[in-house]
Amino acid sequence: MPEASFPSDAFPALPAVTIDLPEGWKPRAVPGTFLAAIDDRGSAFSPNVVLGITRVGAGHTLEAAAAAVAQHIESLPEVAPVDSARVDFGGAEWWVTEFAYSTDAAGTVAQVVAVSVVDHGDVVDVLRLTGTATPADYETSLPQIRGIVSSVRLG
Repeated sequence: MPEASFPSDAFPALPAVTIDLPEGWKPRAVPGTFLAAIDDRGSAFSPNVVLGITRVGAGHTLEAAAAAVAQHIESLPEVAPVDSARVDFGGAEWWVTEFAYSTDAAGTVAQVVAVSVVDHGDVVDVLRLTGTATPADYETSLPQIRGIVSSVRLG
């Protein structure tokens, strides 16, 4: 009887992703994410970094993934872009952007979003690492988030 299994050659495993955390940050299981870390502030907004992975069709490029993020950012309320760059983290190519925007839940937030792609031939995994902070402590948390994002390693 034929069977299919995951992971296998037909259904590749998701990429292994590792990030380094500053003192005080903790890993946290969060529904809808594959990896998350938080600097828990109790009832106040807590700076955090989360990883999402989406499997898409063959041929999806880093440029296409970056364009999708840029399009999403443009749709945000009161968005203020800061900077974007294509960079190498741990031997993998990433597109990183930083911006601020207004939310109903937390007020203004600053985000660092890094995207990369892992090509498996028939499918491509799009990795999206997002770090979020508020202006209340961005002088401390934003550099920590940048450090976490730049520490990302695949494999």
